[in-house]
Amino acid sequence: MRPPGETTLVVDQHTSTWEFGDFPYGLEPLTMPPVGHATASFSELPHPVPDCDLDVVRFQLSALADSALAGAPEGDEPSKEQLFWFRWITGHQITFLIWHLTGRLLAKATGRELPDEHDLTRLERYTYGYCAMLLYTGSCPRDLYHSLIRPRMYLQHRGFSGTWAPDFVPVRGLFRGRGPAGSSLPEAAGLARAVELNKTIHDGIAARLVPEGRSLLQQAMGATTVRVSQRTALLYDNFFMTLRAEVSEEDILAQLFHRLRAVALDVSRHGLYPLGHEGDDRPEELRSPEVADCEAMFSHVLRGVADAAIGETKPHAHL
Repeated sequence: MRPPGETTLVVDQHTSTWEFGDFPYGLEPLTMPPVGHATASFSELPHPVPDCDLDVVRFQLSALADSALAGAPEGDEPSKEQLFWFRWITGHQITFLIWHLTGRLLAKATGRELPDEHDLTRLERYTYGYCAMLLYTGSCPRDLYHSLIRPRMYLQHRGFSGTWAPDFVPVRGLFRGRGPAGSSLPEAAGLARAVELNKTIHDGIAARLVPEGRSLLQQAMGATTVRVSQRTALLYDNFFMTLRAEVSEEDILAQLFHRLRAVALDVSRHGLYPLGHEGDDRPEELRSPEVADCEAMFSHVLRGVADAAIGETKPHAHL
C-alpha cells in the first residue's frame, strides 16, 4: 500500500549511510523548550544541533520507505540490547518532538471550534507519527524489556512514570479524545480515528510488555507518594537524554528530521520487528487491521510527519 503519486526512488550510498550519534545506533542528546514543570536549564543551546537539509531528508525518507536494504554494512550490526535501547530512547525523543509540534498547532487554534483544514491534516499526521513511535519503542521482546529497559527506569526512580513527561501536558486533552478529536464535525473524523488508534496501540503495547498491568508508579504507590514536580520532570528528561533551553523552531525541525532519518534507516534494515511478533503473545489490541496498516505503512508515516512539520499538505495515504 503506497501513498498516491508516490514513485519508487533509488536508495543511494549517502541515503543508506548511518549519520546519527558517534557510531551506528549511538545516542544523541535532545534539546527541547521549557514546558510545564520542565524549566530551562541552559541560557543557550547546550550542544550544537546537527546541520540538516530538510528537503534532502524528506527525499531520503521516501527512498527508504520504497526500498528494502540488504542489511547493515559489515561491522555495523548492533547487538539486540543496543538496538532496542536505541529504539527506546530515540523513539521517545521523536515522540517529544511530535508532541511539541502538535501542541503548537492546538495553541494556534485556541478559541476556534476546529483548526483549519491544513492544520487538521497535520494533526492527523502527527498522531499517526505518535502511533508509529509507540510501535517502534514497543517493538522489543518482553523479556528484553524486563531485563534491560524496565530495571533502568526503576533505578532512575522506583515510581518512574510516563505521566511525568513534560511535553505531554499541552496535548493530553487531544489524546484523551477531547478538543478537535472529540468533535462531531465530519472534518475532524480522520483525526478522531487516529486518536482512537493511538489509544488502541498504547493499550496493546502496555498489555504485551507488562501483562500483569502494574506500572512502576503503581507498584511504588504503597511505599511512597510521587507527585509530578520539577524533580520528576528532571528525572524524566535525564533518562531520555533531554535538555531544556530556548530553542528555535528551525532547530526543533532539524532535530526531528535527523532522528526520523535514523529510525527509517534502522527499520529499512531490520524491519519493525527484528525478532518477530512473539506469536500468540500479541494482545487483541495489536491484532486489529488498523494496527496492521500502521505497521505496514510505518516508513510512509514517518514521511508524513516530515511533510506535516514543514507545512506540506499533499494528499497522503490514510491508515
